[in-house]
Amino acid sequence: MPTIIALDISISMQRNIPGRSEENALTHHQLALKGISQFLEHLGSAKLEYVALITFGSICELKVDFTRDYDQIKQSMKKTEAGDKLCLLTLMKTVSNILTSNWGNQSQSQVVVFSDCGLGFGKSSIRTFLQNYIGKELDAEFNWLKPLRIVKWNFICLGIQSDSYFTRAVGIYQKLLDYTGIKGQLLMPRPIKDTDTNDNNSNELPKNTMPTHKSELGRTAMFEMVEKLCETNYKPFEAVLKCGGYFRLECPILIWPSPVPYYSLSNIKNTAPLTLASKLEVCGFLSLSDIGSPASLSRHLIIPKVEREKLSRRTSEKSANTAKLTNDRTTRLDINQPNYEYEKLEQEIREFYTKDIKDPDDAAQTQEEFDSKTSTNCSIPTESQKESVCVLLHGALKVENLAALVVLNDNWYGFVFSYADSKKKSNLMLNILPPGNNVIPWLGDMQMLGLIEDLVPNESSTFPVKAEKRSYSQSCVVWINRVSLQSDIQKVLRHAKKMPEKMQHFYKELNRIRRAALSIGFVELLEAMASLFDKEALSLAAANTNPECTLQLKHASIELRKPSNRDLKVSIVPVQAMNIA
Repeated sequence: MPTIIALDISISMQRNIPGRSEENALTHHQLALKGISQFLEHLGSAKLEYVALITFGSICELKVDFTRDYDQIKQSMKKTEAGDKLCLLTLMKTVSNILTSNWGNQSQSQVVVFSDCGLGFGKSSIRTFLQNYIGKELDAEFNWLKPLRIVKWNFICLGIQSDSYFTRAVGIYQKLLDYTGIKGQLLMPRPIKDTDTNDNNSNELPKNTMPTHKSELGRTAMFEMVEKLCETNYKPFEAVLKCGGYFRLECPILIWPSPVPYYSLSNIKNTAPLTLASKLEVCGFLSLSDIGSPASLSRHLIIPKVEREKLSRRTSEKSANTAKLTNDRTTRLDINQPNYEYEKLEQEIREFYTKDIKDPDDAAQTQEEFDSKTSTNCSIPTESQKESVCVLLHGALKVENLAALVVLNDNWYGFVFSYADSKKKSNLMLNILPPGNNVIPWLGDMQMLGLIEDLVPNESSTFPVKAEKRSYSQSCVVWINRVSLQSDIQKVLRHAKKMPEKMQHFYKELNRIRRAALSIGFVELLEAMASLFDKEALSLAAANTNPECTLQLKHASIELRKPSNRDLKVSIVPVQAMNIA
């Protein structure tokens, strides 16, 4: 879940915060830097987020591109200089371009804005934008707002409630979110309750009229807003992963980022959205080659939940209890526990294998060694020493090249697999499928899957579903794997570089991919191919290749973008307007 931190560097951010003494003076800009530092410290505990830093005034500047090196962002934000006036619309357009070019239009993104909520001036102000936007939402000039509707905006508002300009500006910011349909929230400091003046009469002046270091807007208020932001948007989903019937094969896990509730398009508005259950159970294992690359809602990282206990007064009590355990040769078990028989069996096996058979003459030495071993075994293990199903599952899936089918909720499935970010590091990932038991066509009904051993002796396995063998002229386009789509596009580009000799092959492959994309509603592929053709035409023109090659590529790019060519019966043909001698 990529995050963009936007820092307001307009001239108004250099004002001192009202209500503070000269000795404890603090500007809005300095307070914003403290808030960003605290926000990065919260993310730095796991370093799972890709974060970018943007400064904005009348113009926007990308200071740090998406990175997990938060120290680089901290160093860069200290070097920011004051700008001129504020223009929020410039920031929104820049964010739209950055997220689209780096992450596409389908990824969940967050934008955290630290600003004093200025409205801007003239044509670039928010009021002027709302006047021009209301009633013209479908105009082409406002198409840049579409990618921002899947982005969540979080405004850290640096102002006080007694400032009438600030309160009016916050209301206009809320109107901007409501009218444009952008998801977001405005975080403001809580007003301070003046208890001293309530006891005095209205005619009497307050006793302390001098400004102090306490203010409605300060470090405490900033830390509260950042804490609320992290609690709302950056809290992982907690669940229990269970694998099999053995009571040890389950452990608490964290799913990052937190899965978004699923809203079905056919559901009524009052219907509650689908959410993941608190216990995820592995119901079977499949080969990764059988699963392929099905359509999925989202992918998430699975991390074992580690309880970090803080040092307290109970530390001495725990050490005393540990010393008592070391004096006993066996740990006492609770008979009332449901897993008492399993734990008793485990303890007996452990004691059997830790016994050492030695000469009776060395009884004293044997007793000392046994006591030392008992003390080691009975000591409370650390979190890194405890067993974890995630570690076991990750190692098994990585070695065997398998995926674990997981039940997420009633009639809702996903699969867990090992994914390698690089050659040295791999993680346990959860791929969430759309709700339903028949969402992967080549696997069939999920509830009907079973083991090969369950087949009748004379029955042959029909899994996975395989397409009938077709002739070369009737070959169908299958894009189950990412490699298949890439190879088809690369084939078209190879023919494009060899035109005009390969012109017929170029248009044949182009129409084949175009019909396949239109059949499954993959309209975005047509725009992507048109952009590729434009770039290829420029590179070939610079290389002084055949002019007809550049001409055909530009013609194909134009034809792919035409709405009239969205019909399956229409084919794109070579342009005949220019004949090269």
